[in-house]
Amino acid sequence: MNPNTVRACAVDELKDGEMLAVAGTVDPIGIGKAGGEWFAFENNCTHDDFPLTEGVIDGAEIECPLHGARYCLKTGKVRAVPATCSIRVYPVHVIGNDVLIELPV
Repeated sequence: MNPNTVRACAVDELKDGEMLAVAGTVDPIGIGKAGGEWFAFENNCTHDDFPLTEGVIDGAEIECPLHGARYCLKTGKVRAVPATCSIRVYPVHVIGNDVLIELPV
């Protein structure tokens, strides 16, 4: 793990299908849980600059509530317009009760 790892939340803080904005990061980052997997992602819709954590997780995709743009939580790639630019995704590690996000160095 690199030195730029931040704690996102506790393991029991989110249920499947839930997400939240991560505090204490320079760039907006969201954390979510879907199908028992954890996903960390850029918490900003590239179409209209809106927090994706206000939307919904559907399988391994996240949907922005404003205009329905969808992104793959595994790759960050656009799955539905009006978005045309991908979002960043980050590696997630679960250590004990902590969910950690590995940020770029």
